[in-house]
Amino acid sequence: MLPLALAAAWCGLLLGAQVVAARRLGRRPLYAPASGRAGAGVFYAFTGALMPWAKESVRGHLVTYAAGILYHAGIAASFARLAVPARALSVVALAGALAGLGLLVKRASVADLRGLSRADDFLSNGLATAFAALAGLAWLPWAAAALPWACVALLVYLPLGKLRHAVFFFLSRRHLGAFFGRRGVWPTAPQE
Repeated sequence: MLPLALAAAWCGLLLGAQVVAARRLGRRPLYAPASGRAGAGVFYAFTGALMPWAKESVRGHLVTYAAGILYHAGIAASFARLAVPARALSVVALAGALAGLGLLVKRASVADLRGLSRADDFLSNGLATAFAALAGLAWLPWAAAALPWACVALLVYLPLGKLRHAVFFFLSRRHLGAFFGRRGVWPTAPQE
């Protein structure tokens, strides 16, 4: 499908340009000798640091944390569902869509969250949730026909709003992990 290929090319080109622009900012020189290993920090950044017990802000919101994991798994399953028409992927996508809808309702109904939110937050969630919902319902002919177009809309918007965290999350976690790993702060020592 040509529109899907064009949207993927647009998305890849813009995200690539943003990554290059971010790298052109350069690296801050580090003068102090390393007191830890950067690689250990990177490993911890993608494993232990993401666990609920390592994140103070998550410990009080475990249901939201679980919904976020399910939401992202559903979006990933939705992309896979485009290529592989497996029922299991549709189930995960539909569960992710429900989680995304729940997170959207929470954002809209909780005054503090609503006050922090911008139109981009609602649009990003709406596009990703609709994409996951269509992937979850792709056994229906109308949903299967609409799924590629929902993916086109998502890919076109992805590099323009907060959805670009799909790429920058990994880059920033790697950077964060290497920085704190080199300083010997990550991985953290087990708490007694």
